[in-house]
Amino acid sequence: MDNAQKYIPMTKKEKIFRWLNIAFDIAIMLAGIALAIYYHSIGDPNNRFFISLGMLGFGVLPFIYELISRAKLTNSVFLIFNIYLLIAGLLGGALNGYNTYFWLGRVVHFIMGYMMAMLGLFIICRTKHNTKMHYLMVALFCLAFSLFIEAIWEIGEWSADNLFNQTAQGAKIGEYGAPLVTDTMEDICCNTGGALLFVLHYLISKWSKKNLLISSMEKEFSIRHKLFEKSSNKSKETNEQTNEKNEAIIDENIAENISSQNTALPENNAEINISENDEK
Repeated sequence: MDNAQKYIPMTKKEKIFRWLNIAFDIAIMLAGIALAIYYHSIGDPNNRFFISLGMLGFGVLPFIYELISRAKLTNSVFLIFNIYLLIAGLLGGALNGYNTYFWLGRVVHFIMGYMMAMLGLFIICRTKHNTKMHYLMVALFCLAFSLFIEAIWEIGEWSADNLFNQTAQGAKIGEYGAPLVTDTMEDICCNTGGALLFVLHYLISKWSKKNLLISSMEKEFSIRHKLFEKSSNKSKETNEQTNEKNEAIIDENIAENISSQNTALPENNAEINISENDEK
């Protein structure tokens, strides 16, 4: 499979936009690594080491997606991912913004809820089900997907706190040996609010039959995948035609060989008969 089949051709502006996204992503990862080294050197007083190091793991997710899907991530989704990684990961987590500004975590989780619901729409469009499913089912999937990501996120925070003695979900209460559930529930509620906002945005667009950026999202999320499929189908047809031509050439060569062998047989028989007569 060649590059034309793996990736969709992009315009010059799209290529520039993509390289800016990649540079942005790499810069965040490098900042996370630098902060992890710094926190480790000073004893990690605020438990920021693993969060900073986690920037590297989150930063490579777009590239893992591209390797698995064999298609480039759309620039808009890549940009949204970078903005979230900057605010939630670097500013809020690695730079301890959540502990400095009490409202930052709530805002980030609200935005995360909206963005993860948007990612749900992206998945639906990539699988080409957005035109087959009823719009209410699409909205329900987007909501469920956002809540699923939030659940995974909270499980990750809880696991990190217990395995590495971190405080992502708050400081432990002495007599209980565990943090209060308030932080977790606030995060879940804020995430749900953001997801519901996207669902409302999506439904209003469908009910009013107006764009409201929803149609633009669906178009961008879908067209690239369809172009990729068209490119693959075209290449497949070309390969099939080439194989048919090769098979025809092989058949012709076989036929010519058989014909030449049949022509040579009578001549050989005549030579044998002449030699036998001479001997007699």
